[in-house]
Amino acid sequence: MRKVQIILLLMIIGSITAKANVKSDTTIVEFTDKGVKKRITVYTSSKRDFDLPKILDLDNVLKSIGVDSSERKKAIILAGSNGEKQDTILVIARDGRSIKIVAKVPNESTMRRDTLRNESDNDHWSRDEKREDHRNMNEKKKTKSSGRFFSGSDFGVYIGLNNWSKGNTSGSSLDTWGSRYFAVSLQKNATLINGKQVDLAFTYGPEIAWNNFMFEENNVVEMSGKQVVFKNFGQNLNKTKLVVPTLNFPMMLNFGFEESKFKIGVGGYIGYRVGSYRKIKYEDSKKEKQKGSFGLNDFRYGLTAELGKRKGLTFFLRYDLSEMFKSDQVNAKGLQAWSVGLRL
Repeated sequence: MRKVQIILLLMIIGSITAKANVKSDTTIVEFTDKGVKKRITVYTSSKRDFDLPKILDLDNVLKSIGVDSSERKKAIILAGSNGEKQDTILVIARDGRSIKIVAKVPNESTMRRDTLRNESDNDHWSRDEKREDHRNMNEKKKTKSSGRFFSGSDFGVYIGLNNWSKGNTSGSSLDTWGSRYFAVSLQKNATLINGKQVDLAFTYGPEIAWNNFMFEENNVVEMSGKQVVFKNFGQNLNKTKLVVPTLNFPMMLNFGFEESKFKIGVGGYIGYRVGSYRKIKYEDSKKEKQKGSFGLNDFRYGLTAELGKRKGLTFFLRYDLSEMFKSDQVNAKGLQAWSVGLRL
């Protein structure tokens, strides 16, 4: 009997000690809310007693405490069953009282418990809560930045075929599969709109490109006085081509579609010729290279378009609005270059 009395005495002392750890001006209400199907713990600094409603739901409990309707709606939304909602809510009543709600799914083995610390009559957050809020804000910023469709910059390699529109110039026909286009670029993507469905970015950056115009039927390009001419070389050749390297600056508006991970870019480019040469390869594999301007325009400009997957192969098209050769070149009128291929 004496042992039983000692045990009862220890239990009473433990109960008194546990109550002493809770601030006298803090009321704790814990219940399972049927509306959101979660275990709810409400910490309130209300200094008055209140009667819990017979039907326990979050709206009724907050209403009995004295929280206005607009704040009650916010609390119910934040405590929703959606996995993206918060599990900790702080509601500020109009009279300055603060109510903290901690919600967890009932099936979870542990339920988070935060301590309410009153640093003033207005019930400021504790230091730990401020740190947690700061971390949450940083995480949201990271999520938002990483959620952009286009990266800040990227490196691209263009491989394809090129040709030119046929004017009235004889002997300028090109070998379709032998005339190749190659370029390397470093692009910047400035996101203009970061939407839920579509992102819009302004893409720009320098590139160096090489147009290889391979001629058919042993034809070659050469200068006759001040005029460029296309003529038959007079003997069988293995290869004969005109190579034109240019420094370009393309600019595009890129549309990125989040759901399909598909992108479309349209824009234009300007370029400057940084050299040109004729290359001949004879049947005995002997090679001959001759540098020269060959009546080519120094400046180029045109239209460009790209389409493809967000991460994968992208198709591209380039079309020169400017003519390849200068206006005084009577033997090379109306030749405008175009290129098509893949961006890797």
